Amino acid sequence: MKTTAIIAEYNPFHNGHKYQIEETRRQTNADFILVLMSGDFVQRGAPALCNKYLRAKMALLGGADVVLELPSLYALSSAEFFAEGAVTLLDQLQVIDTLSFGSETGNLSPFETCASILNQHVDTLDARIREQLKQGVPYPAAREQAVSSLFPDFSSLFSTPNNILGLEYCKALCALQSSIRPFTLKRRDNGYHNVRPDKKDVPFVSASAVRAALENAPRQIESYVPSQVCSLLEENGLLTSPLTEDAFSSQLHYKLLMERSRGFSEYLDCTPDLSDKIVKHISAFTGFTDFCRLLKSREITYTRLSRILMHILLDIKTPAFFSPSFPHRRLFTPYARLLGFQKDASPLLKAIKKSSHIPLLSKPADARCILQGEALGMLEQDILCASVYEAAASRYTGKPPLNELRQSPVILP
Repeated sequence: MKTTAIIAEYNPFHNGHKYQIEETRRQTNADFILVLMSGDFVQRGAPALCNKYLRAKMALLGGADVVLELPSLYALSSAEFFAEGAVTLLDQLQVIDTLSFGSETGNLSPFETCASILNQHVDTLDARIREQLKQGVPYPAAREQAVSSLFPDFSSLFSTPNNILGLEYCKALCALQSSIRPFTLKRRDNGYHNVRPDKKDVPFVSASAVRAALENAPRQIESYVPSQVCSLLEENGLLTSPLTEDAFSSQLHYKLLMERSRGFSEYLDCTPDLSDKIVKHISAFTGFTDFCRLLKSREITYTRLSRILMHILLDIKTPAFFSPSFPHRRLFTPYARLLGFQKDASPLLKAIKKSSHIPLLSKPADARCILQGEALGMLEQDILCASVYEAAASRYTGKPPLNELRQSPVILP
């Protein structure tokens, strides 16, 4: 039995994702495709277009066999920790043969070579990045410049989000000495940042372009997503402007007001200087996105700010095991949360239950019998994220919120 994994957000699932699953299955000779998917909030610090169960169903209809949830701690982290947390979880399942990711290059060799070199020069690279940061260069640009100066042959790998994530996956696999082999497929869309495709009949566009189409011309997405996905969006009243960060403005404002006396530096990625800046400007708060724009500077990007404000809103604090010494230690991924599966994927689920180093959870309500300590705390964090998301989404759609503790995995016949 051969299993290939894909790490994804599916925000929303589109034709490019379906192509990746089909081509990955064909080119890796996989019997099963397992997807590790972000929950209700995504890596750029925003709510997902629709909840994780609906997106898991889209993935299953699009060809995935099993969908697991990436814990919110990693789903809402920088590319480095997003990738490291995901790869660590997949490695612990002990059933994954290959990890497939899309890239602009479609050539695996530079990713593996660069990953090995970067893992050997972590301290040198960090020192060069710090030099750039002191000059006021934003972190993504500082990292790209540091790599370009030390290893000019690999600078192109830091020019696009998908190449960056692919490199982080390879770095994590290399650092863990994992038996999982990477595989890359050349992307066929117009690029992550292109939200306005040149032609209406282009079959492959980015998720950003799909979300932009929903805002401006919802019916246009019929060309960009599988018909079943379009039907699911319509059935759930989601063929409209996407849910955005501003739907969480009142909750965030309340949290900021309640905690301003002690500051926010205990939250993930929030420095003492940024905490002071947040406290200083709370009186000017008018909304989530406006507050991000107010805090944005040369040193800190809008996306990073959005993530940090989500960390504050969702009570995601810096865990003890987040250490700069990684990749010399394994991150904490104490469970695998099952979101959905095809009925004929039962052999894969049995293999996971037999071989995995971590428990496979299908019902959150049963977790207290299985998890304890930090492990249970991480799951409770995911449950809190889902509850906060559902509270905002229900006001947006007019539908009752889902009860996370009563949700069972999506099962397709």
